[in-house]
Amino acid sequence: MPTRRYCRRCGASLTDAPVVPRPSWWRRLFTRRPKPKPVAGERPPRRQWRRPRFLLPLLVLCVLVAVGYAFRDEAGRALEAVRDRMSKTEQLHAVKVTASSAGKQHPAGLAVDGTTDKYWTPGRPGAAEGEYLEATFAEPVRLLDLVVHPGSSPVAEKFLTQARPSSLLVTVTSKDGRTTVRDVRLADVPGGQRFHLAVSDAVRVRLTVQDAYGGGADRHLAFAEVEFFRRR
Repeated sequence: MPTRRYCRRCGASLTDAPVVPRPSWWRRLFTRRPKPKPVAGERPPRRQWRRPRFLLPLLVLCVLVAVGYAFRDEAGRALEAVRDRMSKTEQLHAVKVTASSAGKQHPAGLAVDGTTDKYWTPGRPGAAEGEYLEATFAEPVRLLDLVVHPGSSPVAEKFLTQARPSSLLVTVTSKDGRTTVRDVRLADVPGGQRFHLAVSDAVRVRLTVQDAYGGGADRHLAFAEVEFFRRR
């Protein structure tokens, strides 16, 4: 009590007693308190098991580690998403482009030549579903975006002269062989249409046609240009 002036055990004065500073929390955590000695005439209490003071912090640490390990994939994806938002993009050029088939005047390379007035078409008129264009990169990249320019031209009058892809199955292959698949739907308008992919360690992208606008037995499916963008 604050008003007490003498020790109730030994009778010494508390006025002149030195004040011992309270030890820091980490010293208190790992320091055992001295056991109280029994007073004369009292029977010492039975020895009981005491929980170590560091047990609770250790259990909390173990739980945090276990939770972090269980959700490591989600945490990794969240971190990559943050980096994607904070980073700039740059265009990525394929080192190799192949196709399921191609017309003599419209090879697969015209889909990545940097212009939209030349285009790739499959090898026969009327072909659409199942036809694909595949691009390979020189090294694994964090592939962020895909831009597709459908049709044979950015000019509206020429754009409608050939069939245009309306639905694509985009398959991205990573360096370890894993594949990421996206279904994308294109509007039937000229110009580039951007799609967000966000795939790490991408080495190859395949665009497989699932459906087309304006198809016909005498009309060719046309891809004016395909562009890829990586994280800088």
